[in-house]
Amino acid sequence: MEMPQVKGDDEAYEDRLVILEELGIEENALEHDESTDEVSASSDEAAIKRFFARAFREWAEGNVEGTAQEIFDAVVTLLDSD
Repeated sequence: MEMPQVKGDDEAYEDRLVILEELGIEENALEHDESTDEVSASSDEAAIKRFFARAFREWAEGNVEGTAQEIFDAVVTLLDSD
């Protein structure tokens, strides 16, 4: 009997970061420089708050996998990544 494949922790983490990075860009909390393909945090506090709220809303709707702590940590990681 084959066991269903379960995503490894690293793969789930990377998937979570990719999804949240896209949300952060949509909410203008993260800025994507297309010439260097770098992402940096915005200084717009309202956008950052919207990003946190959107991340948790998407998580609550089942669109982002992980625990609440993992979502929080991933958002903080993305905002601190510059």
